[in-house]
Amino acid sequence: MHGKYRLLHDIPCCGLVFQLETNSYEPFCFYFIVWKIVIYKPKNDMANFSIVIVPTKKLSNGRHRIRIAVAHHSKTRYISTQFTLDSASQLKNGRVIRHENAANMNACLRKLINEYEEIVTSISYLPAISCTELIHIIAYEQKKKGITFQTVAKEYMDFMKGEEREKSYKLYKIASERFIKYMKGDFPLIQLTPLHIQEFAKVLHEENLTDTTIRIYLTLLKVILNYAGKMNYVNYSIHPFIFFKMPVSNVRELDLSVEELKRIRDVRLFKPTLSIVRDVFMLTYYLGGINLRDLLAYNFKDKNYMRYVRHKTRNSKKGENEIVFTLQSEAKAIINKYLARDGYLKFGKYSSYRQIYSLIFRHIDKVTRLSEINKKVTYYSARKTFAQHGYNLGIQIEKIEYCIGHSMKNNRPIFNYIKIMQEHADKVFREILDQLL
Repeated sequence: MHGKYRLLHDIPCCGLVFQLETNSYEPFCFYFIVWKIVIYKPKNDMANFSIVIVPTKKLSNGRHRIRIAVAHHSKTRYISTQFTLDSASQLKNGRVIRHENAANMNACLRKLINEYEEIVTSISYLPAISCTELIHIIAYEQKKKGITFQTVAKEYMDFMKGEEREKSYKLYKIASERFIKYMKGDFPLIQLTPLHIQEFAKVLHEENLTDTTIRIYLTLLKVILNYAGKMNYVNYSIHPFIFFKMPVSNVRELDLSVEELKRIRDVRLFKPTLSIVRDVFMLTYYLGGINLRDLLAYNFKDKNYMRYVRHKTRNSKKGENEIVFTLQSEAKAIINKYLARDGYLKFGKYSSYRQIYSLIFRHIDKVTRLSEINKKVTYYSARKTFAQHGYNLGIQIEKIEYCIGHSMKNNRPIFNYIKIMQEHADKVFREILDQLL
């Protein structure tokens, strides 16, 4: 008995055993010893992670890729990250040092390891799998989480391309390429911070870009990031645009007075290209500010009236945004000038949307200068001028919106829901165009 007591006394923290009766001692002693063995058993089945650089695997550009070393069952395998360093000395004890983005990179890497550890914790069969198999499981779980800016931007732009929004597609492409160049290559979305946006805007200002251009670029980048958020590709605790204020563009005088529009209509132009620009501009006004794409896509075989749905609202419910009105004499005169046998408008060698848009963009300023107009005029000015002239005449806004194909607002009076017939639209057109007589 005493030997047994002396044996138990050698076991740490077992003083309670001495209070037991001899006949109950032995079974409890066995249970207690087994319990202690489980508690102090080393956790060899748990994988370990560390942030490393493999010096022998230098990239072709001389940089070093940061990797996550995974140690499991006495084996070590590596998971590559999107982060690279100029020198191996920029990583010390698993932390990035002497790098302009060190704090953010360390936070992202720490977050990455936490995610790996969370995945490992959820694997109930961990002791049964090899280190290589564990790598495959982690890669599978993290596939959608390691998405880069370029990947998301391309996905969003491909969607736009499918929607045939050519102009917008080009703008998004330019904006995203500029930003990737500023970031010195593609990068993980999780790496982006408000500081990057602030510094990018600063760089654009230093390149002497206008506030309008800068605002367009940054707005497009924000749209891409918001898309990534909606698709659950990234979840920012602090959105990169949270502190950024979009530059305010100068207020532009887009609309023309009646007298200014008359000057454009009546100015003598000796170059055919300038005549085309002026005619397209005036025809746009005569047709209620019609979009250039809709104008070029419309078949004028029936030269008495127009019936169309704006390209921008084509996906709305059928008939909801259809515009119907009689062609006025002013519009017919220009249509007859450029009408081809197939019913479409042809402007000499300028046949495509891209060519005609470029022509207007390059020469509209010259037309306005020759018309002795000292204000900024764009193709959009024709649409804005038509609407403004109607408003100045006191025409109901709902009727103007119908004529220009503007979507009705749900918060407007009951008049909104009354179908505006063709005759109403015809009266609006005639009332507005009569100002030019």
